[in-house]
Parts: sequence; C-alpha cells; structure tokens
Amino acid sequence: MTSILETERLQLREVIQADLPVLHQIFSDPESMRYYPSAKSFEETVTWFEKLAFRSYREHGFGLWAIVEKTSGEVIGDCGITIQPTSRGLEPEIGYHLRREYLGRGYAYEAASACLDHGFGTLALDRIVSIVSPENKPSQRVAARVHQRWEIYQTTTKAGLEVDRLLFISEKGRDKSSGSCPNAETRIAMVEPDVLALMRQGQT
Repeated sequence: MTSILETERLQLREVIQADLPVLHQIFSDPESMRYYPSAKSFEETVTWFEKLAFRSYREHGFGLWAIVEKTSGEVIGDCGITIQPTSRGLEPEIGYHLRREYLGRGYAYEAASACLDHGFGTLALDRIVSIVSPENKPSQRVAARVHQRWEIYQTTTKAGLEVDRLLFISEKGRDKSSGSCPNAETRIAMVEPDVLALMRQGQT
C-alpha cells in the first residue's frame, strides 16, 4: 500500500481492492448519497473507484485515496484529487466521502486541506477546485474553509438536466491569509447568502 500523505490524525494512502467493501458502506447508504442521483450497487462502487482511483493513479499520478484513522487503523472514507469537468474545462478537483459515524470530527477539512497542500506542493498543480451542489451545506462549509474563493456556474447532468453548482477555487501563489482573501469564518459566512439567493432564484 502506497502512503501519500499524513496529517495529525489521518493517513491518506492509495485505495486497494480490499478497501472496496468498506468504502461501499458509504456509497450504498442513501443518506450519505443524498446529494448524488442515487446510492450505488457494489458493482457501481467498484466502477467508481476503477475510474477515480486505480485508472487515475495510472493516468495522472493521483486520484481518490483511502482515509485511514491513525488511532484505530480503520478506513473511514476517501479523499483525493481527480480530474473533473468545470466551467473552464477539465480541472483537478478535491472531493471526499466519509462513513457517517466519522462525520462531525473535522476529518473532512483535515483531509481536504492536506490534499490541497499536496496538490500545490508535491504535484505542482496551479489551480485546484471543489464542486459542491447548492443543497450540500456541510460540504460548502468545508470547501469555504479549504479554498480561497468561489463562483457559481451551470452544468448539465448525465440525465440532461441543467443544474447550478458552486465552484470553490484555490490558485497557487494566492495566500488565503492575505488582505485580498477573507479569513475562513468570513468565507463561510459569505457563501451562505450566495446559496440562499441561488435557491430563491431557482424557485421563481
């Protein structure tokens, strides 16, 4: 198993086949998948990780990685960088999924922010994003802490529906602590009115 990075409480390593039944606990859970079209069968989970982990490792040198809690040694989810379509074309995107019993402990932010540092440092990426649906408030708060700014764009789903998405953006060399970028608490507070306005617009 190839270790990618470590934080105070977590290790991120490459996903292996033996992880898939554990990770499927997330992808088969309707509550965990509430912001996706539906929960996944085990075969669909395997296909997901074949594309976004195993194939991505071979083609890009990165992908979704398993999150391991150091104290227990448990695989508690996945987090990593994958190539996703955005309003600017194909871009490296940070995404994550956690088992429900491990939510609310700050693990999502810890893993995602470490992936951002790894992307800018080790992988030498210039721009990294996260795509979040307007309904997904927990992920909005995480992304607002991790990234520098956001914008709203429209995309088309596989079913052919036009939907709004928030694109959270970080660019190498732009310091979040500089005067041009509000602090994390301010960014979280600022994103909420944008989302509310977007939701109201969608209801008219």
